[in-house]
This record gives sequence, C-alpha cells and structure tokens, in this order.
Amino acid sequence: MTTSSSSSSDGESTGKKRVKVLLADDHTMFREGLAGMLASSYGDRVEVVGKTKIGEEAVDLAREEDPDVIVMQVDRTLEKAKDTLDQMREGSSGSEASAPKVVILTMFEDPRMLRDIMGLGANAYIHKSASVEELFAALRTALDTSEGHVVVAMPQGALELSPDGKVNVPSKREMRVLLLAARGMSNRQVASRLQIAESTVKRHLANLYPKMEVSSRGEAVRKALENEWFTIREIEAAIDDQ
Repeated sequence: MTTSSSSSSDGESTGKKRVKVLLADDHTMFREGLAGMLASSYGDRVEVVGKTKIGEEAVDLAREEDPDVIVMQVDRTLEKAKDTLDQMREGSSGSEASAPKVVILTMFEDPRMLRDIMGLGANAYIHKSASVEELFAALRTALDTSEGHVVVAMPQGALELSPDGKVNVPSKREMRVLLLAARGMSNRQVASRLQIAESTVKRHLANLYPKMEVSSRGEAVRKALENEWFTIREIEAAIDDQ
C-alpha cells in the first residue's frame, strides 16, 4: 500500500530545509520501521514524504512528491529495480542535475552480486545491517558529492578489492568511454567526443578491463550488456547523437 506524509514542525522552525526522502521497499514492516527511526532520530533534518513498494507505485509517488533522495531496496530482480529507477529519473521535474539522488539498500554480501547492483548507477549503496546513523550520513553525503562519486557502506569483505585497495566497480566515466567504444569509435574519436586526451581514454579502458575481468573491448561490451550497465538502445542513441 502506498502512503505519503508531510510535516511542518521541527525543520521549518529551525529555518533549515529538511531532506525529502522517499522510501521504496517491498517489505512493509521494514519501510515503516525505517521511516519511524528516521523521524525519531532525524525528524528535524529529514522528512519522509512517501513509503511504498518497488514498481509503478514508487514511480508515481516520486513524481508526486519530488523527493531529494530515494532510498530503495534491491534484491535479485535487478531488472525491476533498474526499470523503476529509470522511470523515476525520467519523470523527475527539472534537469538531470536536479534529479533525486538514489540510495540502494540490499541484504547481499556476495561480491559479484554487489558489483551488478552497483552497476545501477546509484549515489550510495548501504547494507541493511547498517545503523540509522550510517544511513543518514549516506543521505547527506549523496546530496553533497559530485557526479561520479558514490558512498559504499558494506560489511568488511563484502566487496572484492584490487591489490591497491580500490573497489572493483566501473566508474560512470569508464562506462561512458566503453559506451562510445561499443558503437565502434576509435580511442581518438572517443577522446574528441569527451574532450579528453587520447591517453586518458586508453587509461580508462586499461583500468576497466581488470575490473570487469575481461581482456578486450568486445568482452567488456558483452559483459556490460549482460549486466545491463547500458543497453543496445543506449548504444544506438550514442550513434544517432554523433
């Protein structure tokens, strides 16, 4: 059942704008409990404007309430989560820059599953065992960080790390480079399109291959499509946009 709520007390009395949060989780008791904890601990800084399950109801509520942050559960049905996220972002009022930030909640600790989840392109990824304090910190950080930066709060060992200690997850810029490469552009053409040096394109690809556990562009593109990090339609759009 979809519900929404608003309040005009604590946040307005202090003269500070509260963060508008939409909670989307298929488990009613969890989202109600989370809403209660946020209200009791951070009611002066957070306003829960809606509580709903994943899917069309979440999309409709996001368009109605125009939240600053969407906190959303993700399970093995990644396609459902991706569709919901895409529709909420497309339906957001204003520019892409003003679209709501997205915080993903998950119970998974398997590194491969987490890499797939992180391919959704959210602003933060939080394990459901995290405290309400950690969630609030992620909300604030997600709002303040620039594009390309993400917040990750997972149990130790949940993420596979490379030898230098970096999380093996492709960045948005690396995915953009790969998307352009997927439509047959050379390194020089990609560099010209993104207005960066050709050596930078080569470095992005060199960093990307070990993260994706592949050794060529073709393998990287195939894996990106399998994981739905981008779609055939997006590749075709990149061609049309040239």
